[in-house]
Amino acid sequence: MTRQSNIELLRLLSMFALLFLHFYVHTLLHSEVYALQTGFWKNFPLVVSSLTSLQVNIFILISGWFGIRTTPKKIISFYFLCAFYGVLTYLISLGIGNSFSLADLAIPFMPFSAMKGWWFVKAYLFLMLLAPLFNKAIENMSKRDFLYVLLALVFINSILGFFYKQEINKDGGNFMQLMYVYFIGRYLALHLNVERQKLRKWTAIISICSVALYAFVWILNDNYLHVVNSYTFLLRNNAWSLFNSIVIFLFFTTIRFDSKSINWLAKGAFSVYLVHDSIWIYSAWYNYLAYIYAENHPAIAWLIVSAIFVVYFFGVLCLDHLRMVITNPVENKFNEWYNVVIGRMKKQLQK
Repeated sequence: MTRQSNIELLRLLSMFALLFLHFYVHTLLHSEVYALQTGFWKNFPLVVSSLTSLQVNIFILISGWFGIRTTPKKIISFYFLCAFYGVLTYLISLGIGNSFSLADLAIPFMPFSAMKGWWFVKAYLFLMLLAPLFNKAIENMSKRDFLYVLLALVFINSILGFFYKQEINKDGGNFMQLMYVYFIGRYLALHLNVERQKLRKWTAIISICSVALYAFVWILNDNYLHVVNSYTFLLRNNAWSLFNSIVIFLFFTTIRFDSKSINWLAKGAFSVYLVHDSIWIYSAWYNYLAYIYAENHPAIAWLIVSAIFVVYFFGVLCLDHLRMVITNPVENKFNEWYNVVIGRMKKQLQK
């Protein structure tokens, strides 16, 4: 499939936004210094977070828009991608004080089971495995039936899950949320029929107004109303947050341009998540960011953190192309072995 630079740019922006969201969630929310802030430096992170809390939903909307075409080769590639960064981050942790253990070294080779954290990795694997079944069902649905399914998913995830905190999806950090957003993405791809210029105009206006209002309500709640916990605004099954993700995503679908550089960089986008959110370096990463925020004026701290994120982001994107040089030959060998085994099994069954 030919990469579309507009969508690849959105993918990159979403992954970069993830860094700022995690900075707020894992650093600022636990910072005594931030708790004492008032005025602009108290509200600025809320404005940033209102823009950056959309990335997981956007990432899955992209998957739904194009449709996940699961093959054994893709699953093998996904395994080696996760295993590589599991091992790499474990080795990095040894350099920053972690003690070596053969048992710990074995964990990154089981990223879908033994590796803690990486909730998105496990949820996305489930989505990949079930995507052929979902796609088949969607292909045989009428538009009316599809709308019924979407309404059911809204009720399950954004009503029972978000409002009533039912276990099926109480925070949007699970497989159910990914399935929910994937179905929305497929519906938009198959049934959205709006002229591109009109769609660009209205999604631009709606996204700006809606996200700005979202930030305003968040600030109002955080400073004066205190109706809900601030973390509520970050939940992915929050219908308003999901709506903002959809309109921003649709706006990007209307942009048309081609950039080999963006397409090249976007190939490594997922590695940005895998490295910084690995259990092996997770604590050291956020402790370092917390130290920067505590030891500097907020304006200086944000500049330093932003510079670190830029260097880290592009560094990991480039690193992933080196990773491909290492893992692609191994993946190809495993794929050949798989094809041979499956071929032999088919011959045995035909006898």
